[in-house]
Amino acid sequence: MKKADISVLKVAGQAVFALGCFVFIQLVGARDARAESARKVEGFEVLGALGYGVAVGDIELEPYGVMVGLELGYTLPFGLRIGADANYGFGGKTEQTLSTGRVIVTDASSTTLGGSVGYDLLFSSFRLRGAVDSGVIIYDLEGANTPGAAYYIGPRLALIWQYRAFELGLQSKYWATPDGTGAVQAGLMSGARF
Repeated sequence: MKKADISVLKVAGQAVFALGCFVFIQLVGARDARAESARKVEGFEVLGALGYGVAVGDIELEPYGVMVGLELGYTLPFGLRIGADANYGFGGKTEQTLSTGRVIVTDASSTTLGGSVGYDLLFSSFRLRGAVDSGVIIYDLEGANTPGAAYYIGPRLALIWQYRAFELGLQSKYWATPDGTGAVQAGLMSGARF
């Protein structure tokens, strides 16, 4: 019973830390926000993200979980957008019992570094963004002797509301790796356009 209590406290602490990072990014972005028009598409943007990722495919580890991220991007006047992002997934702990009866506990987390190319379609009160992401996932596996990195590629879809330079949106991502595994991530994003 005590192990479950410690696990719940650890997850709650990670969630509070992630929420604190998200709020900090929003405060910094809102303070420095400036723009001439609510309909501005062209320019640099800095976004913070808070989401949740789930592993898909034949994978026994949970390296994603609560995820925080930072994204930088530039959108050309006609809507083409080029970006770079970094995400950290707090992951989770898995237990595996071997045929000998030995229990192996693996604590997994992940860091992703990548880039994206997409297009922003401007509507009257929001922007729809479609993009293709590609990069590398670096796994931190405590208690396992397996490789810790994989390349990924996948689509991204976001719905963004913009008021002057401030942006707030919802996004979803799918990452596929060469070994047939991947991840689905959904979350909030917010920041400023310059």
